[in-house]
Amino acid sequence: MKSFKLLFYILPFCFFACNLSSKKNTDQSNGNIDAALEQKSKIDSSSIEITVERGAFHYDKFILKDTLITFYPSKENIGVDNSNYNQISKKIISVQTRNNFVKKILNDDFFKLKNFYASNTTCNSHLTVTVKFNNQLKKVVSEDFDRECPELLKYIEKEIIRMHSKELKRFLLPG
Repeated sequence: MKSFKLLFYILPFCFFACNLSSKKNTDQSNGNIDAALEQKSKIDSSSIEITVERGAFHYDKFILKDTLITFYPSKENIGVDNSNYNQISKKIISVQTRNNFVKKILNDDFFKLKNFYASNTTCNSHLTVTVKFNNQLKKVVSEDFDRECPELLKYIEKEIIRMHSKELKRFLLPG
């Protein structure tokens, strides 16, 4: 009977000790995940280059390098009257804005996208996004920015245009 009472007192301590050990292991694995995310979030600004190339009526390009976004109009339209669409222009963005943009691209797994997205329609406007980051380079081409195009590519295009502040809109082809 005495040993039964002793067991009755020791058993709760065993459960408590096991629970602490399990919590410690969980905390360590969470710490490893946090460390991986922190490592992923460290951004070497010299390695960042994001290029967005648009087709159809545009045939223009935006390049984000470090904190500078440069807009290059199509070669045929450089110097034509419409200054929004036909003049090379540059915009500096904040480091924090750039970091948030790059983190979103990485967290949404840009580097896991397919290299090419085909379209079954004839009226297409291509969208090509190239991301260079920490010794990784990936180019993703979508034949049609509107249909069959990953949402992440659409986001990158809209966001880089928004950050550049030119108020450039996509022209949609009829049909």
